[in-house]
Amino acid sequence: MTAGTSPFGRRPRPGTRGFTLVEVCIAMVIICLLVVLSVPIFRKAVEQARVDLVSVNLRTLWSAQRIYWLEHRCFAPQLSDLRTMDLIDLSVAESGTDPQAPYAYQISGAGISFFVATATRKGSIVWSGQIQIDQDGRIVGSIGGSQGDVLTPPLP
Repeated sequence: MTAGTSPFGRRPRPGTRGFTLVEVCIAMVIICLLVVLSVPIFRKAVEQARVDLVSVNLRTLWSAQRIYWLEHRCFAPQLSDLRTMDLIDLSVAESGTDPQAPYAYQISGAGISFFVATATRKGSIVWSGQIQIDQDGRIVGSIGGSQGDVLTPPLP
């Protein structure tokens, strides 16, 4: 074997070289750090999107209750009453019994001149709380996270 040749009889091309194991390890460490830092932000963004959807669903319940009131001169005491009139989506009406639903909707109280609808976070060990809407369309409440994050519904 002559000087400058490889054991396979070829000379390496000048100016080309591969990555060393150390360079690959450093690149992997940087990628892992970026992933570790971005996952909590992503999870918070996903939960905020769910809270935004809860706000939309509660506003739909509010509208449905107003239509129900026009027909019966009182607010509906149960979600099934609104579902019977086809005023709300089936997924909202059955959210309490659906194990995949992230929120359970219910009508907490209803009468001739008032109602309160509640969405309670379920199925999560990280997020908990509830959001409510009343007969005037006021949405109150928040969802809290185990890291001290607090998510609130968007303002109208």
